[in-house]
Amino acid sequence: MIALHAMAIETRLGWAGVALSPAGIRYATLFEPAETAVFDRLAKAGLLSRDNDPRCPAIADSLCRFAEDGGGNLDAYPIDLPPCSDFERSAWLGLRDIPKGETRSYGWLGRHIGQPASVVRAIGQAMGANPIPLWLPCHRVVASDGSLHGFGGGLAMKRALLELEGALPRPMFALA
Repeated sequence: MIALHAMAIETRLGWAGVALSPAGIRYATLFEPAETAVFDRLAKAGLLSRDNDPRCPAIADSLCRFAEDGGGNLDAYPIDLPPCSDFERSAWLGLRDIPKGETRSYGWLGRHIGQPASVVRAIGQAMGANPIPLWLPCHRVVASDGSLHGFGGGLAMKRALLELEGALPRPMFALA
């Protein structure tokens, strides 16, 4: 098993973390309420070291810029997918073809990776198993009618991420 370097950073949206292999981000978390929750999730990925990795400051900066205003270029950061099926690999990498500020349907993603429209359920399962959310932006995948469905961080987080990126309008008034 490969040793992974883990980091967590507190952002405006909560704590987020990544586990890095020598080739790139192997696992990532969504935003969590506490640093311990981030490391608990990352620990399930395997052997972690909290050593300083020279890539951590750039990743932390990108995460903070993303959480602040949807900035940062997470899509372009090097990733290193864990062992997975060819279908999962295709589906996950296909997410990088959905531009920031836009959404696509599960059916679109299936067709985009050369699968028939009937694989919508399998696409949904692959999204649920996405090991690197945010960098592989599964939050940009919506139902064919544009409604929000199935997201590991909950639909409120999916909506918040899409609003942050400009794919959905932000509410005029925030409820306290």
